[in-house]
Amino acid sequence: MLVVMRLVALALVFAAGTSAADPVGELARALPAGWKVITTKSELTIERLAPVQITGKFLPNAAHYGNAPTLAPPSAPTEKLRLRYRTEPAWSAARRAQITAANKQIYAELQPLRVKFKIDDIATGKGMPLPTTPDEQQRLQDYQTAYDAVLARITAVPQCTLGKVSVFADRSTYHQLDLMVVPEIAMREAYAVVELMKRRCRAL
Repeated sequence: MLVVMRLVALALVFAAGTSAADPVGELARALPAGWKVITTKSELTIERLAPVQITGKFLPNAAHYGNAPTLAPPSAPTEKLRLRYRTEPAWSAARRAQITAANKQIYAELQPLRVKFKIDDIATGKGMPLPTTPDEQQRLQDYQTAYDAVLARITAVPQCTLGKVSVFADRSTYHQLDLMVVPEIAMREAYAVVELMKRRCRAL
């Protein structure tokens, strides 16, 4: 009996070690049916095997799913749904803290730009500046150029760590999520994959 218990314990330890050593494999096995993981040295892609038909795009703040099914015309374009994450060798906590602190100092340079170019003196509509004179238009243009130059110095920080890699997500990762597709369940699966990735990818 004692020998059996030891064998069971060893099996559990081995299984736990295997799972910890292969988080990408565990992620792949947890995906909805019909999805797969593709990895390269610099990217992790989660892809739906079957293509979908594209019927349009959702507007901001629009409900993504209605009660009536969407019908795609025969001419509707098709493509595969993909979530592309950039990867790097796993960051240390010290590196993350250092880059985060440096980014904070850079972000602090943005507010003085509004004062420099007198952006708050320009009338707004729905939160957007509405320049009414050539001077205001030029100030707004110069402000945007300076603003973009500051943001260009920001170093991207990983969203999380998956095994031996740090994972980065940006707008390009999720750019397909505002599509209207047939079958509609494919988009619900895509959103489920996003949430699964958030749970599986350990925060640093």
